[in-house]
Amino acid sequence: MLDKAVAAALSSLLLLGAAAAHADGAQVAELVPVNPPTMYYPAPSSGPAPSPRTVAPAPTAADPAEKTGPAELEDGWEGGPSRDRDGKFAYCAIEGRFDTGHVLMIARNVKGEVNLGMGIPGAELPGGEQWKVKVVVDGKLTRERRALAPKPDMLVIPNGKDEELYTALMNGKEVVFASDADRMAFALKGTKKVLTDLKTCVDKAGAVPPIDTRTKKVATRPDELPEGLADLLKAAGVRDVKRVSLENVPKGERPADMAWRIGPIVGGIRERMVEEGSKLEDLSAGYVDAMKKRCEGGTPTASLSAVEDLPGLMLRTGSVDCALKEGKMHVSLTFFLSPGRLFTILFHEAQEADIGLADKVRDNLAEVLRRLAVNPPSAQPSAPPSGASPAAAQKGKP
Repeated sequence: MLDKAVAAALSSLLLLGAAAAHADGAQVAELVPVNPPTMYYPAPSSGPAPSPRTVAPAPTAADPAEKTGPAELEDGWEGGPSRDRDGKFAYCAIEGRFDTGHVLMIARNVKGEVNLGMGIPGAELPGGEQWKVKVVVDGKLTRERRALAPKPDMLVIPNGKDEELYTALMNGKEVVFASDADRMAFALKGTKKVLTDLKTCVDKAGAVPPIDTRTKKVATRPDELPEGLADLLKAAGVRDVKRVSLENVPKGERPADMAWRIGPIVGGIRERMVEEGSKLEDLSAGYVDAMKKRCEGGTPTASLSAVEDLPGLMLRTGSVDCALKEGKMHVSLTFFLSPGRLFTILFHEAQEADIGLADKVRDNLAEVLRRLAVNPPSAQPSAPPSGASPAAAQKGKP
């Protein structure tokens, strides 16, 4: 068994001492595709918008005529901070699900720039296009904007820095998004508190508790993973997953957003928004190089596959080994980059005897992502609607 202090030089999660404890009963079954965690939507930006194109109007959710008044918030709001690829604070975001099935999202960054987002279940919006949209609060304040579609079932409306609009959303009763052929209204319930909390989250660089005004919260035991992440691992055929607590590791030193144990191996996930134009080849290579440098006193080797350009997803797999006199430490890696610029790393660490298990989990995860890229949940009749979340690692991430 490797010395924990030595193994930690390479390993992200051996700082917890978790992988040094062998657990029995790990299983990796056949693949059973299910919904993946939801991705982040684009972060607020005041950069120039691309040239508009002539496109079809955005579709609404199914049976919109059944709802005559504004959509009502089902329960409450949830959200919190997000960090960039270097782990630095980037922005805060909240979302609320409404009784029409739509999800309303609001994000604010350190410059005070705001994005509004709307998740539209079942929509098939063309990527890269734009729509002229009016944002109207209580029939008084109006803004003419352009909406983008970073995902087929999501519209995002960049607003730049607009404190008047932000204040109106805090104090208003209704916000309407209207295009030439469509109109969607949301009742602004609870926004004074939640948008005050959102601004505080930004002012304190994310050093605040999670924002959550829901009353019907789904309890998660300390040893359980959030639903979206658990579904992804389950889809990869992984059973008997036990969550590993990071409570005793300072936030700035945590090697993962969330960690878990699968029998003798330890896994983790990191998700970060990256800059426009970032390439998965460079992001993954940089991460691997940093891991190799942590192989202090040993011989590091790495292997990376070619980048796979899938529909709506860039995917790459690989591994890093650190050969020490006490034995070899192995980390299997799954990288993917979403159109919304969310860079995700899934890693599983093992000692030499369990390399095969770690690699099988990695390969199964990659296969699940390939299947979902070709046949996303929105194209699966049996898949439940899903909106975007600002906390990718908590339920799979404007």
